[in-house]
Amino acid sequence: MTEQLDPKTGLALHPRQAVPVLLALFVFSLIMDNGFKLLSPSIATSLGLSENTVSLQATLPGILIGIGAVVYAALSDSISIRNLMVFAVVVMSIGSVLGFVLQSSFTGVLAGRIVQTCGLAAAETLYVIWVTKHFQGDEQKKYLGYSTAAFQLSLLLGALGGGFTATYIGWTAFFLMNLVALVTIPFIVRNVPAEDTGESSLDVFGLFLVALIAAGIVLFMQDFNFWYLLPAIAGIAVFGWHISAHPGALITRDFFANRRYTMMLVVVFVVYSVQLGYQFVFPFIIKSLYGWKLSDVSLLLVPGYTAAVLVGILTGKIAQRLDSKRAIVIAMTMIAAALVLAAGLVGGWVGTFAISMVLFGSGFALMYAPLLSTAMRDVPKAKGGIAIGFYNLTINMAVPIGIAYAAKLLSMDLQLTSFAGQSPRQAAFGSVLLILAIITLLALLLYRIAMRALDAEDARNAPTPAR
Repeated sequence: MTEQLDPKTGLALHPRQAVPVLLALFVFSLIMDNGFKLLSPSIATSLGLSENTVSLQATLPGILIGIGAVVYAALSDSISIRNLMVFAVVVMSIGSVLGFVLQSSFTGVLAGRIVQTCGLAAAETLYVIWVTKHFQGDEQKKYLGYSTAAFQLSLLLGALGGGFTATYIGWTAFFLMNLVALVTIPFIVRNVPAEDTGESSLDVFGLFLVALIAAGIVLFMQDFNFWYLLPAIAGIAVFGWHISAHPGALITRDFFANRRYTMMLVVVFVVYSVQLGYQFVFPFIIKSLYGWKLSDVSLLLVPGYTAAVLVGILTGKIAQRLDSKRAIVIAMTMIAAALVLAAGLVGGWVGTFAISMVLFGSGFALMYAPLLSTAMRDVPKAKGGIAIGFYNLTINMAVPIGIAYAAKLLSMDLQLTSFAGQSPRQAAFGSVLLILAIITLLALLLYRIAMRALDAEDARNAPTPAR
């Protein structure tokens, strides 16, 4: 880290000063977003909605977070992070007020969530950008490590906050809690230095196409109406033309020429669609089958999120014992085992779900770093930023799609696990979990096939030793 001067005041800047407030907003934004996901059962009950319909307040904002991450990353090259953060706090507050005022209408709630998320997306992205811009070496790794642990911690706090708010205050109060972020504006102005900025370009049309594709798939998952697939299919075709014909596009064809990166993106998309699919269904299971209040449901998640935080913190030490291949295989096996365990014992001892969540959360925490490292191995350093951005965009697209298909599967009342002596309602939940486990195993199979092909390619390209 080098000392900088504020271009406006000429005073010395200390980028480290900005870390606490940016990290606090990072955590706060994730708590708000994840809290609303847990509030889905309460919103559905209050407004008379099906699980399928209420999932839109989680899926559509999820798409915006993915798009927003790329937008704010591009804007940070031409607008200071200080100004972007102030703008984000104001926007998320406007969305929160809108959602609270229009709480009697799901359309109003959805509009509030969408506007709110336009601000939340910045806070979740700009911390990482600040760290990568202003720190190097071990210090950068330290602050990026904080973001990994903070992400898992926010899942826990979001679940606890959402559960207790819904039970003891009312779910609509969660909108007003977002206004607490307004008190951070003076701290942002005081502690986040203004930066010299240049010009940047933003592939608006490319981002629009990505949003169109994701929205079409999410809406298709709501009721399997094939008309919704038409804009998604058209978007894919136009996106292919766009990245071929325009050098300034979001990504270029060169990315898809990198087989390792492309294959890992497919694996990432499949496996991460499972992550919040289970977390979306979880509160419905515990509330419906066991009669628990949402505040108690959130407590059941504590062991899982705590284990995930610990695994995230220990990722570096784990990497000294396990290579990437073994870590990824073990992680996906843990995720699948967690889902099979829960699917087979739905309706039984409720502690099974706490054990399941420990395996599930730990699996995803263990998988993130080695899977990203595998994908990025052959990406040139000059392309590293956009490659990581598109990697995270893929995750953020997979998450809402996973919520959508999990909600749709739940509404279909499948009976795939009825052989285990489960009642029709228990089997409906068990079926969703079993299908999520199968999707995880599909991701594992795709990974093994991809790595076999890539290892064979590496062997063919290896230099022949001199004789």
